[in-house]
Amino acid sequence: MGPWELEAQDEGKDISVFTRAVEGSPLKEFKGVTHIKAEVSAFVALLRDTEVATDWMHNVIEFKVMDRPSDTENVIYTVNKTPWPVTNRDAYIRSIMTATQTGAVTSTITAEPKFKEANEDHIRMPELKGSWTFTPQEEGLVEVVYQVHANPGGSLPDWLVNTIVVETPMNTLTNLQEMVSKEKYQGKTFAFIEQAIMPKAIAEEKATEPQIIAGE
Repeated sequence: MGPWELEAQDEGKDISVFTRAVEGSPLKEFKGVTHIKAEVSAFVALLRDTEVATDWMHNVIEFKVMDRPSDTENVIYTVNKTPWPVTNRDAYIRSIMTATQTGAVTSTITAEPKFKEANEDHIRMPELKGSWTFTPQEEGLVEVVYQVHANPGGSLPDWLVNTIVVETPMNTLTNLQEMVSKEKYQGKTFAFIEQAIMPKAIAEEKATEPQIIAGE
């Protein structure tokens, strides 16, 4: 892996896009970072609202849940639009959500190209690995990090390769800022987050209990 380099920045929207070279891959890995005033649960609710995924995920024109092994894991079928005459790419992606004691949530995404047979109309992406990370900050802000490296399969023109790794995170995070503020994603609770932060909450509660001194 090469070092991260700042590729694009929108100061008004507080979005920064970094890329780094990956040995043996024509496509760089990207990392988009922004800060949004919201609860972490709102982002989880949005990610789970799969029916609207094509409204805000850049160039995603199909997004279907194919399997849901648990409340925090699913397998998604996606189709990514590419400019003519380049063939659209598709992928089966396993997503797993986890939470920490501090209330941060990570959704890891990994391609499973052999989940089902290839579609003749698309080129199957043989590799994709990345994550969404939502970390609570001060003053009600959440740091959002969207990081992905993919092997697009087949060949892509250089101009398209360079465009994908900048436009995908920049446009996706821009759309995310608007989507996550919608009323239907507010005030949600999720068991996996509550269970993760419970030990910390119990420890803090005990720390504030009055101490009884022997002999009083």
